[in-house]
This record gives sequence, C-alpha cells and structure tokens, in this order.
Amino acid sequence: MNKFTFIVNPVSGKRGGERAARLLHREIQRKGATSEIVLTHREGHATEIAYNAPIGTIIAVGGDGTVNEVVNGIIGTKKILGIVPTGSGNDLTKSLKVPSNLPEIVDVLLRGKTTPIDVGTIRCSRKGQIAQIAGNSKPRYFVNGVGIGFDAAVAEKTRHIRFLSGTILYVAAVLLTLGRYKPHLFEICIDSVSKSSKRLLIAIGNGTCSGGAFYLTPDAKIDDGLLDLCCIDDMPVHRILSLIPLVMKGTHIDADGVDSEKGREISISSDAYFFVHADGEIVGRDVNKVDIGILNKKLDVIVG
Repeated sequence: MNKFTFIVNPVSGKRGGERAARLLHREIQRKGATSEIVLTHREGHATEIAYNAPIGTIIAVGGDGTVNEVVNGIIGTKKILGIVPTGSGNDLTKSLKVPSNLPEIVDVLLRGKTTPIDVGTIRCSRKGQIAQIAGNSKPRYFVNGVGIGFDAAVAEKTRHIRFLSGTILYVAAVLLTLGRYKPHLFEICIDSVSKSSKRLLIAIGNGTCSGGAFYLTPDAKIDDGLLDLCCIDDMPVHRILSLIPLVMKGTHIDADGVDSEKGREISISSDAYFFVHADGEIVGRDVNKVDIGILNKKLDVIVG
C-alpha cells in the first residue's frame, strides 16, 4: 500500500498549502492509500520532518523553498519525492511538468510514476572558512538552481515584499533592486577552466526557470548530469530592462552581454562579499566563494 507523508508549509500560496494538503489527504485515503499531514513551523523544519519520516513518498506542499528543504532531508535514502506546488514560483515543477490541479495531482500521486533527476551540491565559504549556510556549516543540496549577484539580491528582496505573490512578486523585486545593486568582479571556474570578468548576474540551472517566469537557463535538462551557467555582464539599467522580456521567453542566450556554458563542477569567487540563493532560498550571506557540483540521477521524483 502507498504511504504518503505531506510536509506542508502552511503559509505558502496565501495559506492555501494546508487546505490543498487536507483535500489531497482525504481523497488519497478514500482511494485506499495511507497518508499523514505534518506542518512546518520554522526554517529548516521540513528537512527534519523529511529525514525522520518513514520510507515512502514524501510530498512537499509549498514552494521551491519547501521542496529544497524536503530534498535535503531525503537525499541518500529510498524515499521518493512528490510535489504539490502552492508557492510563488514553483520553478522545479516547470521542468517536471507536475500538474497544479488537485484532482490531477491525486491521480499522479497514486499512479506513482517516477523519474530520476539530478541533484546539485553547494558549499559557501568566506576567506577560506566555511560560511553560514541556512544556519549551519554543512554543504547543501539543491534541485532547481543557484543564483549569485543580482539574482540573489532579488531573492532576498522578495522576502521583504508583502501582499504580492507569483510572477508579480519577482518582477517587483527586480524593479526595486535595479540601480541599487553593485556588480562585482568574479572569477568563474568551470571544469578547471577559469576566467574573470565583472558580472551583474550569475545563474546556475539544473532546471530551466527561476522566479516563476524567468528562463535564465532555458536549455537546462534536469537529468543530463550537467549544470547550465548563464552570466550577464554589468550593463546600464535601460539595457537590463530590455533583456527582461527576452529572459521571460528564454531567448536571451544570444544577446550581447550574455554568456552561456555547461559544466559539472563550478567554482565562483570574488574579493567582494555577495549573497547566494539555492532554489530561491538565501543559503549564503556575505560569502566570497561558492563551489557547486552535480550528482547525476540521484533522486526519484513523481511525475505526470
């Protein structure tokens, strides 16, 4: 018999996550499976719950941050990841084609079709020391993507904007960050090949989308054992504004000031301190070096 543990961020989707989980819980039990609902109460709580949950399917009910925490709790186990997207971005589900309609989600969960996906690893450091990463010094896993520079500054800004959600939240954060963020000189090493340049934004994608509507790494594949890197040069605000519509369509790759590469091991450093996000959650504050890798087909995920 199928066993489901719903790990719910109760404030996701304007508090719709808990309602969705309870509807799914009732329907799944009605169809003969067993399930339980556990609510998160603090940052990192979903990781603890997922780690301690019995073997079965662990359903992350929330946004990409909830998914990230659940992944960090089940990686290396025989537990399977399921996703009920109720967050603002829901970026990973765009690469997995996970439905958002509740009746369809029930069918998908009970069918239990899985696919193995890649999982990224990230370690932040500061002046040769391991830097704070979401409250501890351990390396962290991610499944969708990492952002450094402007991208991470936007992710941080979203945490302070109330009463907005979805794509409009991220667009507002972009506009509020423009003109205030100062680009840094970065050294980027991809599979032992290094180059230095001043960059506004560095995005590393396992999936294609970030921020709900920004396809910074449109050619990324979630199971190819590679990471996609998109770098955008320092440029005037008017040029950044002209790039935004292209990024939202994923057609910016050939634009002036945009570089795109693929690799398995990526190291990024700077003399200046910067923020880092993984799957939309800030995982490094005031760090100056990030090491990123990829684990091929490390996690089984339920897909439609």
